[in-house]
Amino acid sequence: MKNYLLRIGKYLLLIFSLFVIERTAFLCVYHQTVADISRNEIFSTYYHGIHLDISTAAYLFFIPFIILTLQLIFNKKWLEKILTGYSIAVIVFIVLSAIADIFLYEEWSTKLNYKIWYYLRKPDEVFRTATWFQLIFGSLATLLISGGLIWTYLKWISKPAVVPIEKFYWQISLIFVGGVFTIFIGMRGRLTDIPISQSCAYFSKNQILNDAAVNTQWHLIKSTIRFRSSNKTNQYVSMDQRTAEKMVAEMFVNEKDTCIQVLNQSRPNIVVVILESWSADLIESLGGKSGITPYFHQLEQEGLLFTQTYATGRRSQEGISGIVSGFPAIPVNTITDNFEKYHALPSISEKLKAKGYQTSFYFGGNLDYGNLRAYLMAMQFDRIIDESSFPKSTPHGKLSIHDEYVLTRQLSDLHKEKSPFLSVLFTGSSHSPYDMPTTAGTLDWEVDQLPYLNSAKYADWALGQYFKKAKKEGWYDNTLFVLVADHSHETYKGWKYHEAGYQHIPMLWLGGALKEEWRGQRWGKLCSYIDLTPSLLNQMGINATEFRWSHDIFNPYTPQFVAFQNLLGIGWLTPQGSLSLDFGHDKIYCGSLPDEVTTEEELKKAKAYLQVLYQTYLDL
Repeated sequence: MKNYLLRIGKYLLLIFSLFVIERTAFLCVYHQTVADISRNEIFSTYYHGIHLDISTAAYLFFIPFIILTLQLIFNKKWLEKILTGYSIAVIVFIVLSAIADIFLYEEWSTKLNYKIWYYLRKPDEVFRTATWFQLIFGSLATLLISGGLIWTYLKWISKPAVVPIEKFYWQISLIFVGGVFTIFIGMRGRLTDIPISQSCAYFSKNQILNDAAVNTQWHLIKSTIRFRSSNKTNQYVSMDQRTAEKMVAEMFVNEKDTCIQVLNQSRPNIVVVILESWSADLIESLGGKSGITPYFHQLEQEGLLFTQTYATGRRSQEGISGIVSGFPAIPVNTITDNFEKYHALPSISEKLKAKGYQTSFYFGGNLDYGNLRAYLMAMQFDRIIDESSFPKSTPHGKLSIHDEYVLTRQLSDLHKEKSPFLSVLFTGSSHSPYDMPTTAGTLDWEVDQLPYLNSAKYADWALGQYFKKAKKEGWYDNTLFVLVADHSHETYKGWKYHEAGYQHIPMLWLGGALKEEWRGQRWGKLCSYIDLTPSLLNQMGINATEFRWSHDIFNPYTPQFVAFQNLLGIGWLTPQGSLSLDFGHDKIYCGSLPDEVTTEEELKKAKAYLQVLYQTYLDL
């Protein structure tokens, strides 16, 4: 029994030690982010995270407990071999997930979650979006740490051997029952009627401390389990479905069906440039620092700048499908990952092809990522150009061909294109690992996210060169250009994923097809990239009723609100303020609405919107 209890104690000590080391490593890596937070609050992450640590340890320890208890009865070597194999797998899982969480947190601004499984289906994507430092250091750290821990397990944790105790069967039965009961309580995290949830680790107004307190492995497994069931049932039901549908229908009722005309022709060529990860914080006119995107600033003088445009999601797949199909981002799932739902989505390409347009899509990377190739084909783009369409000698970053070459290729092709045409181009240089050329020079500011800012500076320079060439084309005077981001970024302002400011993006309309009186003007109404396509179609007199989740930006009577997903549930933004709802725990983060009555009214609308949107997704 002494050996048995010693083995149990050492096994649990190993697991909890790994959790403490992981949390400490996370806080050390992001020490600059927590530098202004008191030490007491930082150290509180260990206390507030203990319940999730206990729950995770209980799940991981269940199989070892069974095997060790069986060894009190059976003297079988294969039992120890199974335990050793399982333990090595657990060690590698904890180390890999911990390192991945630390590396990805800066880019994702959230804990490691189920979405990692999407990317691991295409390991090449992980390789190409990571920096060399992340790849080399991450691989070495994984090998060395895992190797060291496995050695520690074999030399210390797996000893002494547990041997059978004769005529001790009924006592072992009591130990087994008591142990299973204790582990079950541990899985629940506490002796209460309500099972443990992630919210028990939330204690700070500083989201990074909450994320540090949340056990990485618990969060990854929990989000994965939720994802498996998310395509079957609507997890966001908060009221009667008819009531919710009635509320949502009222949100899209316009007092008058009218539209301010900003185009000078009904069938212009349309070029949409989707800017990878561009935040409003990159744009001086939208509250950003000057000097990051000077060419964009020049283009504003000849275009219509939308000052209150917001993304509905935080991934490129969500942004592209939001722009092309007007479908909002949803929690947990991504519409482009569901092939069976493509047929039910509307598409700007399909609508314009019916009016005689030639359509194309350009990207300098691999469109297999996020199932974008399949999605774009289903959306009926005539020509889809990605990295495989370029000469192998084309200057290339790890993720994609540099923006200047993709933009040049599009202009070359459009020079031969028959009008009218729709051409969508998705940039890539402002995505990590930010290995773009330094043609535009670099910023030497002492700010966080400097590589990201320099990548935007390069992308901005490439846009400037692009428009200098485009203006020389004969079709320029008959063309509308739309510059819009696919999603935003944490930026140097340190936005958290549940804040409305994280979703703020630029959008600019310009070109010969824009009426003269709108050039150099600003549009200040709330809107989203999901409003782009139907607003554009309405300008052209083309029916856009299929885009049921979108507003016409240019209808002065359009209700103003933007919904965005925050992984926890839904964010809700109105001219009066915003809120971000953790649906699972019915908690509001970052509420900035003026009073409780308004907050309750808008919260009910947000819940109805989320319920109906997700049900629509399930029914597609």
